[in-house]
Amino acid sequence: MLTALRAVVLIFVLGLFFSNALLQIATILLLPFVILIIAKNFKKQNLLLIEVLIFLLFFSSLFSIYISDNPAIAGKNIIYHSILISLIPFSYLVKEDRLINLKIISAVFTICTLATSTVGIVRFLSGAPRAYGLYSSYYTLASILAFTIPISIALYYYLKGFLKYLLVISTITQIVSLWLTFTRSALIGVILGFITAFTIFLFRIEVSKIIKRRIILASTLIITCSIILLFSTSDSRINPSLILSNPDISSGRNIIYSDAFKVLQSDLKSNMASLIFGHGLESRKILFPNSNYTSWESDYLETLISQGFLGLLLTCLIYFLFFKKLFSSYNRLKHTDLAIFILGLLASGISFWVISFFSSQLVGRISSSQFVIIFSLTLFIERISEKSMN
Repeated sequence: MLTALRAVVLIFVLGLFFSNALLQIATILLLPFVILIIAKNFKKQNLLLIEVLIFLLFFSSLFSIYISDNPAIAGKNIIYHSILISLIPFSYLVKEDRLINLKIISAVFTICTLATSTVGIVRFLSGAPRAYGLYSSYYTLASILAFTIPISIALYYYLKGFLKYLLVISTITQIVSLWLTFTRSALIGVILGFITAFTIFLFRIEVSKIIKRRIILASTLIITCSIILLFSTSDSRINPSLILSNPDISSGRNIIYSDAFKVLQSDLKSNMASLIFGHGLESRKILFPNSNYTSWESDYLETLISQGFLGLLLTCLIYFLFFKKLFSSYNRLKHTDLAIFILGLLASGISFWVISFFSSQLVGRISSSQFVIIFSLTLFIERISEKSMN
C-alpha cells in the first residue's frame, strides 16, 4: 500500500507545480486510499480532528450540490473540492513511510519550484503582462510561490553541496517570479508570514551567534529589497504610498461584497435553509451568471454562500486547528535543529491564510493542495524529531 500511495502522492505534487490534469488524476487515485485509511483509523480512533472536519466539509459540499438550484453546475468541479481530503492519505504516508526523508523532499521541492518560477519569468520576458506558470493564470503561480518561498528559505539551513546552491538559485528565481505576477494578496501574505517568522526567530529561537548573524543579514537584505520594490513601483494596487490615490482599492471586488450582502439579506428574510446549508457549490456562477467573477474571492464568503453557516464554521475550525498544530509543533521543536524549518512552515501557513481573505484557498480549485502539503510537512517534521530524540 505504501509503495502505491507514495507514487500517487508524487504525481499529486508534480501536478500542483506542472499540470492541472495530473493534479486531478492524482486526486481521483487518492480517493480509494481515503476510504481505506478512514476505515482503518476509525476503528482505532486514530483520525486527527482536523481530518474529521475536512471530511465533514467535503460531505457538506456533496450535500450542497444536492440542494442546489442547478446541480449540474454545482457538481461540475467536484474533483477540485476533493483535493482537500487528500490530506488524509498524505498524513498517513508521512507518519508511516520511513523511506521519505528531508533530503528527498528538498530535492523534489527545489527542482519543482525552480522549474515553475523560471517558466513564469520566461513568459513575462516573452511579452506577457504578468508572469504565469505552466498552467492556469498569474494568480495560480503567485499562490504557489507565496506558499513555496518561506519553505525554500527555511530549507537552506539544512542542505549542503550542490543542492544547497541550486536551492539558492531557485529561491531567488521564485522571489523574482512572484514580483512579476504583481499579485497584491500574495505579496502581502509572504511579507506578513516572513515578518512573523523573523520576529519569533529573533526573540525565541536559540542558535549559534554565527548562524543568527547570517540569518539576520539575509533577512535584513530581503526586507530592504522588499521595501524598495514596494515604494518604487508605479502600480497603485501595490505601492503603499499610492494606495489612497486608487479609486478602487478592492480591485473590483466591491461588487462581490455587495452581491453577497444581497444574497444573505434575502436568505434572512425567506430562505433560512440556504443560510444554514448554502446555495450549493459554484453558487456565484448560479446566482450571478453574468458576473465577471466566477467565485466569491474569499474562503469565508465562498463557504458561507455555497455551504452555509455550517460550511463557514467548518472552514474556521479547520484554520484554527491548522495554526494550533503549527504553533504546538513550534513549541515542541523550538530548542531543536528543526526549529527554523517549522518557522518556514508557519510563515507559509500565514501567507496561505492571508490570501484566503482575497481569494479561495482552502476551498480553491488548486490552492487547497498547498494546505495539504504544509500540514503534511508539519507532521513529517514532528515524526523525524521524535525519531532523533529516541
